Amino acid sequence: MFLRARAVGSVLRSAFSNPALRRIGFSYALFGMAELGIWIALLIYAYGHGGTTAGTTMVLVQLVPCILLGPFLGAFADGHSPHRVLCWGYGLQALAMGAVAAAIVEGAPIGVVFVLAPLTALGLSATRPAQAAVLPAVVRTADELTAANVMSGWTFGAASLVGPAVAGVLIAWHGVGLAVAVTAAMSMAALLLVAGLRTVPIADAQDPDTPAAGAGGGGTGWLHGALAEVRDGTRANLNAIVRNGPLRILLSLHAFYFVLIGAVDLLCVVLAASYLHMGSGGAGYLNAAFGAGALLAGFVTAFLVGRRHLKNTLALSLIVAVAALALVSAISRVAPALVLLAAVGLSGAVFDVTGRTLLQRSAPADAVAGLFSILEALMDLGLVLGTVLVQVAIAAGGLKAALLAPAVIAVVLVAGLWRRLGRLDEGATVPQVEIRLLRSIPIFAALPAPALEGIARELEPVSVAAGTTVFHEGDRGDRYYAVADGSLAIARSGVVVKSVSRGNGFGEIALIDDVPRQATVQAVTDASLYSLRKDLFLQTVTGHPASALAAGRIIAGHLGDDPSGTLDGDTPSGHGS
Repeated sequence: MFLRARAVGSVLRSAFSNPALRRIGFSYALFGMAELGIWIALLIYAYGHGGTTAGTTMVLVQLVPCILLGPFLGAFADGHSPHRVLCWGYGLQALAMGAVAAAIVEGAPIGVVFVLAPLTALGLSATRPAQAAVLPAVVRTADELTAANVMSGWTFGAASLVGPAVAGVLIAWHGVGLAVAVTAAMSMAALLLVAGLRTVPIADAQDPDTPAAGAGGGGTGWLHGALAEVRDGTRANLNAIVRNGPLRILLSLHAFYFVLIGAVDLLCVVLAASYLHMGSGGAGYLNAAFGAGALLAGFVTAFLVGRRHLKNTLALSLIVAVAALALVSAISRVAPALVLLAAVGLSGAVFDVTGRTLLQRSAPADAVAGLFSILEALMDLGLVLGTVLVQVAIAAGGLKAALLAPAVIAVVLVAGLWRRLGRLDEGATVPQVEIRLLRSIPIFAALPAPALEGIARELEPVSVAAGTTVFHEGDRGDRYYAVADGSLAIARSGVVVKSVSRGNGFGEIALIDDVPRQATVQAVTDASLYSLRKDLFLQTVTGHPASALAAGRIIAGHLGDDPSGTLDGDTPSGHGS
């Protein structure tokens, strides 16, 4: 416990010691609250001016442009300075949100708000890829990049709870106009925080022989290249899905999950206003309860790691989510509704993780990234269809029909796919041995279930005979090693300082700090190892907050072991390190 607290403190110190990271961290927190706050505020506004029809229209006008333009916004961010695009995104958000707030406060026609609303969503969509790309341009060490990802992970989780709650309080206090104005102020504050950042210019990272974006082909050269890349990649991904039946099944179920989320967003507005009589801010509180349940799901999904069969978990979590939503129709009290919506959030998040795990197990190794990009596109489409479902169900049978409709669809969908789900579950590969080995190494044991299985699939077996040197002191670090069997000695300047065996790993600090190997590792007995490429290892450590914390704990342990206070580039990670 002491080492864990020490590691957390180390990460926080690393993040906050860099002024640029402090600015980016606070701006990202403001971004998350503004994004979720204005989403619920505009839904409440639309519902108040035209019921569910207006609410559905508000979702459509915001998300359809993002569905159509999202890939091109990402390509735009790739072809320009991430810092500049980040500033543009925050600026567009602030201006659009401010204009929407002014229109609402001044009582402008609802059509004006509907015209301005898509600009806020596009500003948000432009900001996310730039936020991810700007971090490597401001960090000074790999530790700081790890700390930045940790802080981003914490911020993202908290925003799903805090953003809707703050919006609910502001709307209840002084109306939707104030809530939207506050989101505009948040975006402007985020812009001011990042505007003065000093980053590595994008030209510095280019090959000197490679023309800058647009060079040699006119000002639109980068756009033609981006369009071609998006077109070709999308075609290849769609072909892979068409040929793979299990992927079609899983994507269908996940698309319905996004429909459920879209339905919940609008239903929270209707429930608060017409059923639970919670006042103008009630929808924010209901959405916050849903977010709280999703946060709690992290404790449940830890039990999915290495499980051979996930069909039952997948189906049960989806059924529980829609059943909890349906039960709201039978209980017209606020407290039970909050609990039930938290259950929807928790069960839905478990379904999401389980479904992504099965997708990862079933997808060809060279199609995982493209598959998940399509999954993200399905999210926006599902949110749109969810609001349409609520609109149609209310028109046909009222609010209770809208609450029951997702449950009916889910039961029919799961029943129709049950046998094929079973075959998919049986055919999915789970690297059980590799997973169990990784779980014994703290850096990897902290990973969420899909990520842990994904890394386990990338491990490459290495057999080492007794007396063989794995690498020498001074070598370039290109791989991380996990020990599956046997014993190895670690020597520094010719002196053996440690030995490692099953459950240990070594080589991480040379990768993290990008330094030469500072020790020699030699097999004492015949040994079986698993190796992981440097790029995958760094993606794991810097991309997952829990894994980053575990890495921080290991590094803190190394600091305690080394009287000189200098990190050894290749000290072992694992039990006893």
